[in-house]
Amino acid sequence: MPPSPVALVVHGHFYQPPRENPWTDEMPREPSASPFHDWNARIHAECYRSNAFARIFSSDARIESIVNNYDRLSFNFGPTLARWIERHDPQVMMRLRAADQEQRRRLGAGGAIAQAYAHAILPLCDPADRRTQILWGLQDFQRRFGRPAEGLWLPETAVSPAVLAALIDLGVTYTILAPEQIDGVRASAQDAWEEVDRDSLDTGRAYLWHHPDGSGRSIALAVFDGPLSRAVAFGDASTRADLFLEAVKAAAERSETEGQRLVLCASDGELWGHHKKFADLTLAFATHVEAERRGLDVTNLGAYLKRHPPVWEARLASGPEGEGTAWSCAHGVGRWSRHCGCHMGSGMGWTQSWRGPLRAALDRIRDAAGAFYEDAASALLVDPWGARDAYGTVVDAPIAERDALLAEFATPALQGGGEEARGQARLLLELQRATLLMYASCGWFFDDIAGLEASLVLRLGAHALDLLHEAGGEPPLAEVLDILAEAKSNRPEEGTGADVFRRVSGHKVTAAQAVAGTAFEALATAAGEATDLRVAPGFDVNLSGRLDADEAGGAQFSGTATVRHRRTGAGDEMAVQATARPGALYHAQVDGEALTLADLPDDARAALVISALPSLLGDLDDSRVGRLVVAAARQLPPDGETTGGLARRALLAQAVLLLLGEDGPAPANEKLHLATELCGILALPAGSPDRRAIEERTWALIARGRPNAALRALADKLGFAPHPAPEVSLATETSG
Repeated sequence: MPPSPVALVVHGHFYQPPRENPWTDEMPREPSASPFHDWNARIHAECYRSNAFARIFSSDARIESIVNNYDRLSFNFGPTLARWIERHDPQVMMRLRAADQEQRRRLGAGGAIAQAYAHAILPLCDPADRRTQILWGLQDFQRRFGRPAEGLWLPETAVSPAVLAALIDLGVTYTILAPEQIDGVRASAQDAWEEVDRDSLDTGRAYLWHHPDGSGRSIALAVFDGPLSRAVAFGDASTRADLFLEAVKAAAERSETEGQRLVLCASDGELWGHHKKFADLTLAFATHVEAERRGLDVTNLGAYLKRHPPVWEARLASGPEGEGTAWSCAHGVGRWSRHCGCHMGSGMGWTQSWRGPLRAALDRIRDAAGAFYEDAASALLVDPWGARDAYGTVVDAPIAERDALLAEFATPALQGGGEEARGQARLLLELQRATLLMYASCGWFFDDIAGLEASLVLRLGAHALDLLHEAGGEPPLAEVLDILAEAKSNRPEEGTGADVFRRVSGHKVTAAQAVAGTAFEALATAAGEATDLRVAPGFDVNLSGRLDADEAGGAQFSGTATVRHRRTGAGDEMAVQATARPGALYHAQVDGEALTLADLPDDARAALVISALPSLLGDLDDSRVGRLVVAAARQLPPDGETTGGLARRALLAQAVLLLLGEDGPAPANEKLHLATELCGILALPAGSPDRRAIEERTWALIARGRPNAALRALADKLGFAPHPAPEVSLATETSG
């Protein structure tokens, strides 16, 4: 059979920023992702797992087969996302590895490629960070896929000559660019350059870019088809297989390349099921069934380049002031450094002038951390920067493996310094890890410094300063805050970047908080209130001492705690005294530091309140207890699909009824507000017994006449008509 005239490569760029709380290395709840725990979990269900087990349906809408979409994709999974998947759904990680192995068997080259570690904009990195970001991405790939990476995805396809030279130096053989990032091509070194733009560049072939050192070394550039990729991302091409493949056909016809033409479609991987619902089904049918019927060769870039080594050369567009270009910024790489004009469609008059101060503040943290690291690490490591580069091979490994790697660089001070020296070496490398992570590109991509993504990178910056202090350095906190004060939010109530920095610094979880949470959990258990959720995120805590219940329904603990941070290995022993009294009144003294329930991380506090919910129902006349219950329900909304979730839903529905009262006058406005918020959190199904009971109690209150604003808000939440008119008075209704 003659080869297909078209080689179709669909590349999915799968990535999420580091969403973990850096002080605990655990994922906090993100309420905006509800009903899922966090955005990673939500997108995983809609996209990452859906593509690992994609459905192909028959004409009568029955499941005909379940396929692995990744074995028909070219794909990269950013290290910060791959790490999360490995932790939370290892079966999907197995499917990714299996897809790569299947393509190696079928096509002679794997479909998986690497990604620069923290999704930093590489043209804006200093040379040392650029090298480490690439190296750690390559090392992460080797660890997960069991082979060296041939290709590497550049975050936002951001590129410059220095970036491509670094890729060549580190052994990368190909990468992917957008058509607007090439401004000249030629058939050979003897030919004149032909000026091109995004519309005139022929993307039906790959190109060569030569290292500027004159060595003759080069890297292959695969350029995605712009109209096809835009049709998938912003049009209807991802909604039906026939529309997608018609767009592929049109892309092939735009090329004048002789022989087999490359059609490369590149997109954010999250498009296939998350941004575009059911697009995973389109991808499955198009690449596993319909493409073959149409005579298309579904392949990957490694296999295509082996069959068609590039001959033509390409010249990079330089971007403003030669700083480089990216696929998602029409102004070079300005989107990650200034108010360039790129935005997500924000409010009238909004500006992104905050981007410059944000980068300047993080650069100041990086420089302070780098100077301290070089000085302090030189006493422990013979080659501090070489050790940092090598640390990527073990960055997610257990502490013993990380210590073994650092031992290869050990000076006599580290060799003979015992656990104290090993702990200091780990701390210094964790400081460098934090400064690399804080450059995740999405911190600048969106429209406001008070948004979720900018808050994430600021939180990583705060963590880096905290590690710098812990390691014995002097964090330039005042200087960083002064710089961030110039980054004004577009929402005046949010303040400046300095205000955001202070807020996210409050996410820090200390050893004392972890010990207090563990002691409170022990007290709740002694009172018969079992908890099944983490109350000491990021730490291992062991209590030793005396725990007693008292006659008033409370409990007390006195003793000691050993505590160890899971990520850094830092440990301590602390004296603990803690008490619990009815009404969720928890108090502790941990090495002399006074802590209450309010001092715990949100997830830990909510877990304790929910565990104590049965006993708290009798205390709802106390508005403090009511607020605690609602805050806990907001943090840990009940999952109706589990036994525990159903039980929690029933208890919270009972709490609503108790807030509304069984009879008598209408409750105070605060109780009505709390009941309304709980109803919103519960989202009880229409017709369920609990919802009917709440509706009936609300109706009884309405029937008394002239409901106030708080009662009207509750009625509206429950779906009552704007001005309900009861047929009978409450007296008639209750006289029997």
